Amino acid sequence: MIKYNTMKKLLSIFLLSGLAFSLAAQVNKDVEVTRNYDPTVMDAQKIWYEPVITADSSGVRDAFSYSIFPKSSPGNFGLAPISSAKIIDSENSLPGLGYIRVGAGYQISPLLDFYISNKNTQSVLVGFYANHRSFFGKTKLENNEYTKKVKSNFMNNDLGIFSKFFLDGSTVTLNADYSRRDLYLYGLDPEIYSLGSFPALGNDRRAMNLFNGNLLWKSDRDAGEVFYSFGASYQLFNASDKLDAMKTPTMKENAFALSGLLGADLDDEAQSVSIAARAALYNRSKQLDTAGNNILLSALPAWTYSDDYFSVKLGAQYLLDNYNKTTKHRIYPAVALSYKIHDYFTPSIEVKGETEVNNFRKLALENNYIAFGNIEQSLDPDIHSYSLYLNPAFKNTNHKIIGVFAIKGDIESFSYNIFTSWSKLEYLPLYVNNTARIFIPSFAHPYNDTYEYDYNTFDVGYAKGNKISTGAELSYSDDDFSVYAKAVYNKYNLKNENNVKIEHAWHKPTFEGNLNLRYKVSYDLILTADLRTLLQRYAVDNYKTWSSLSSTADTTVAHRKLKDVFDLSLGAEYLVTDRFSVFGNLANVLNQKYDIYSRYQVPGFIASVGLTYRF
Repeated sequence: MIKYNTMKKLLSIFLLSGLAFSLAAQVNKDVEVTRNYDPTVMDAQKIWYEPVITADSSGVRDAFSYSIFPKSSPGNFGLAPISSAKIIDSENSLPGLGYIRVGAGYQISPLLDFYISNKNTQSVLVGFYANHRSFFGKTKLENNEYTKKVKSNFMNNDLGIFSKFFLDGSTVTLNADYSRRDLYLYGLDPEIYSLGSFPALGNDRRAMNLFNGNLLWKSDRDAGEVFYSFGASYQLFNASDKLDAMKTPTMKENAFALSGLLGADLDDEAQSVSIAARAALYNRSKQLDTAGNNILLSALPAWTYSDDYFSVKLGAQYLLDNYNKTTKHRIYPAVALSYKIHDYFTPSIEVKGETEVNNFRKLALENNYIAFGNIEQSLDPDIHSYSLYLNPAFKNTNHKIIGVFAIKGDIESFSYNIFTSWSKLEYLPLYVNNTARIFIPSFAHPYNDTYEYDYNTFDVGYAKGNKISTGAELSYSDDDFSVYAKAVYNKYNLKNENNVKIEHAWHKPTFEGNLNLRYKVSYDLILTADLRTLLQRYAVDNYKTWSSLSSTADTTVAHRKLKDVFDLSLGAEYLVTDRFSVFGNLANVLNQKYDIYSRYQVPGFIASVGLTYRF
């Protein structure tokens, strides 16, 4: 018979699952700031499935990355995650050899994960991983006037090698990985671009490639009074479009970074002094960015004190930002204070600032549909020429000042963090539909030439102002049941670079929340449910068209409210043997048709099944 407590937990998970909604398009806050070197690498340790409450949960940054993919069923029986995860500093707690996971879903959405590493060792860890996610299907566009479904194919492939060397008093980590993303620019029916016999400009395809290499040499914190770290990284990112009429040039960006940290404990060991420094260069092809290079240099000296109850950090960061023949010097505070009144009640306050790098890689992976490049090509060299100028300015977001107040605590298996933050910023990137003019020639008569706007891509516009965020995180975990919840309310007050008020922070939610549940029903069965919700998102709804014969434009400038997101995902995994398990996942159970970005609607409900083999 099932024990009473087990029945009670089982009932709880089903009741909570009925309330859980999950955004199949995951929101990843992937940002690059001018702080200490913080590499990403496939670390071969088991990382707990539930998110971990961190000390800094202010959510002042705004980097949202959406995907049409459903959330795949996670490995719940001791598998290391496939995607790159931040290095976790601990003694050599290493997994076994590896695993392979394969599956497929409705509307042809195959998945493949592979991971292998050397067995437990006290001196070195090496391994390899690969994964594949794809979707082959069609999606109905949101507008009722366009009932035809369009291709929304999407494919991700990742390969990586990693190594970790445990030396006497330090650790060296090396990793290299390659990612490729292929997709369709499907947001608007291409047939609306067709005029007479001129072919449609739709069915645009985009390919993006990222190569990344990292080195980190870091001392063990308890190895001595002096601690240090040194990091070096290189990234190559490129992207190109293949339109029906032409193939655009490849846009490239090279990024180099060196960073270091040197510090020492003082006599009482509760105090320490340190200095962190970083130098970064972003080099872009002239067709992408006429300015070419962006150079960033930073240094952060700091003094810290910490005991069982009280901790304080005092520092200041200097930053040099050179771009487009302009050099900006910035100084940010770096002050933090916390006092543990009790294990379950620790208030803290932090005042800081930072520069968030808006490079090509970050913007293109955050919004896969941005416009880029400076393209000149002839469609008919005898009569017509084609010119499309899309030259984004890569301005870095300057978080002039950030203030964070938080209260956190732990009560046995329960943890919480309540926070509020205020930030003053400039050059916050916002995505609006592209309004660059496309020249469409008339081969019947040159005076009937027409211009239209490519509504399938997005421009990057910059805003300044302030943002207030208030939210809470809660978590509970025991051997069989765990739950994590987070809710954040955001309020923006923004102007554009001409000091004109911006009505909404385009595409950014006023409210965002998530709920993750995991229940181990028995030794061989695990159930999961996930919640993601985004409320009150707005987008510019701006489509223009005119004829070259007319000096006036038929222009409509407006905004539209995007559908609120309530997306439920459910998953299960059953352990058949110690090495073999089967899993299933139901994504977007409510079959919602919401936008990832304006006009880019998700396919809806997707079911997937698969199996995992450990070796």
